[in-house]
Amino acid sequence: MDLALDQRGIGNRWSLATGLAGWGLPPVTHVGRQRVLLANRRAGRIVTQSGRLHAVYGRWWPHAGNMLQVQWDLLFRTVPGDRCELFFHAPLSCPNFLTLDYVHSGPATSLSTFYAATLVLDEIAKLKQASAIVCHVTNPRISNRLLERWGWQAHCPNWKGRHFIKRLYGEYAQIPAQWRARLTLD
Repeated sequence: MDLALDQRGIGNRWSLATGLAGWGLPPVTHVGRQRVLLANRRAGRIVTQSGRLHAVYGRWWPHAGNMLQVQWDLLFRTVPGDRCELFFHAPLSCPNFLTLDYVHSGPATSLSTFYAATLVLDEIAKLKQASAIVCHVTNPRISNRLLERWGWQAHCPNWKGRHFIKRLYGEYAQIPAQWRARLTLD
């Protein structure tokens, strides 16, 4: 018997895309119309494709990425085409902060698709009235210069690795109108 899983778009089904972590949570496909839903979610996965927002999938718990997960994704779970998945969450201990947990992309992912995912994260931070967004960058292809251009600053230099913070404190990035329309932010 067929379970009637949609086989057309890999990574877009609740059963394979988010598993139990997102079970029962409807995806957000238009940020402007579903602002309250996004503001109330503690964790999620932003999916952009070809420089446009595909959906923001909710998660019951945050994604726990590690270096083993990175190696697994590189070898067995490559992202097809121009697609980017960005995982985020608001820690229980610091609800006014957002953590960019993991970015899953492939060799064909364009810079504009990755940038679109970060802009959606900025909008979610604005909806949640977050004070800052923090991340730990392990990919050497993402340069410090690029992160600084996008508003990130080096953080905790005495820790191992490359840690960055995007301080907001009520002053949120003004996303240009063409990107707002492209990402359905209004």
